[in-house]
Amino acid sequence: MTTGCCGGNGETLIFTCAGAAYAGQVANRSAVQLMEHGAGNLFCTAALAAGIDQKLDRARQAARRVAIDGCEDHCTRKVLEKAQLTVDVHVVLTDLGIEKKPARPRMIDDARKVVESVKAKLDAAPPAGTCRGGR
Repeated sequence: MTTGCCGGNGETLIFTCAGAAYAGQVANRSAVQLMEHGAGNLFCTAALAAGIDQKLDRARQAARRVAIDGCEDHCTRKVLEKAQLTVDVHVVLTDLGIEKKPARPRMIDDARKVVESVKAKLDAAPPAGTCRGGR
């Protein structure tokens, strides 16, 4: 891994909702797929909320942080912000037309939609190691 000009480790970390509703489950599945495709490393959102120092340190060193939320509650983004971490890419499934509790779930198609959205935003985000204010 390369070290960016702000001391980051060049890593992209993916944080996700894993709520009980369908949208939360699609968010989590999408994050796993993004990791499998090499878009970044899946990281524990709950560890940040719990204030685990080792996890917070690694999250602070990441070059980019992706937050995938299932709904408009934005729990994942809020956990990162409470930990004073910048969210570089934020995707909300309900904004993509994915219902929180659909009558007919389409997990594979919905996950694909989320993966494509995150990849497009990552391509548009500053490259790993680019300095941002507040870090």
